[in-house]
Amino acid sequence: MCKYNLTFLIIILLFSCNSDDNNSILENSNNTTDITKPKGLYTSSFGNETALDNNQVNGSLIRVKWSEIEPNKGIYDFSSIEQFREIIKGRNLKWSLGILAGGDSPLWLTESIKADYFEINGINNTVKRIPKIWDTRVNERLTLLAEALSNEYNEDEDLVLVYVPQMTANGIEGHFNGVTTDELLEAGLTSDNWVNGVKETARIFANAFTKKAIAVEVHDIMGDTSIPNRIMTDLWNEPSLNHRVGVAMWWISGKNIYQPNLVNALIDFPGDIYSQAIGRSDQPSRFENNDYTTIFEQAQTIGIRYMELWEYEFVNNTFPQEFKSFNDYANTNFE
Repeated sequence: MCKYNLTFLIIILLFSCNSDDNNSILENSNNTTDITKPKGLYTSSFGNETALDNNQVNGSLIRVKWSEIEPNKGIYDFSSIEQFREIIKGRNLKWSLGILAGGDSPLWLTESIKADYFEINGINNTVKRIPKIWDTRVNERLTLLAEALSNEYNEDEDLVLVYVPQMTANGIEGHFNGVTTDELLEAGLTSDNWVNGVKETARIFANAFTKKAIAVEVHDIMGDTSIPNRIMTDLWNEPSLNHRVGVAMWWISGKNIYQPNLVNALIDFPGDIYSQAIGRSDQPSRFENNDYTTIFEQAQTIGIRYMELWEYEFVNNTFPQEFKSFNDYANTNFE
């Protein structure tokens, strides 16, 4: 009799464990399906609002400076986001959010908080102060910023993508174009402290924006493709992030001669890829064979799900057939 009771008990325990495992799998599955990842064409700005009226536009990027939205430590002003968000939502479109850090970080970060920094020459030889991402005080303040932004916008179903702010030349793109490797090494940048700092910022924004897709923009750092490759691969494979942190390529041009190793790494990357055109179609030399439309072919070769074009393209409806074809491709190939 005891033998049968023991057998019955084992069966009950096994069933209970299997039920727990199934519930866990279902929970993880539900977390994944709750995330709406953007796809198709967006405009990178809309100084001219008619860009939003093009019938191939799915939404717009809103890009603001950290110094504008937190001009004083702990005092947030999101009016620069709201003025654009209201226009987008009035047209029933989606939006992406990009916070410019780097040289557009607030001065109090280095003057009051005393975060370490180095200086670079920006456009027109203007000096930019770049806080060092490997100084823990920088990510501590970015944590508070991410929480404040999340409190405002995490529940907004029209917000579909959040870019990771970076301590770089332009504050979102992961590059120091025009800055020599020797200058970066002298500032204390190493492959490890850069990779660890960027990954930590990505985790901060992913953990704050729990219902959003996240993207970190990548470039070669100090001429080394292994640095961005580590960032994007590690974040995509990190279980706690649940495949929400993808990669962004804000330099798609149809060309393969600029950062060719990184282009190949993106082709091999199994995760989500978001992009922005490197320029306007009236700047033909920036594109392969002086042909703007090569970006659409390259996007499909790489496996890009989302692409921001400069508003010029949508205001002037420069390539309507190509716009439609890319949206059809994205809708067919991505959930």
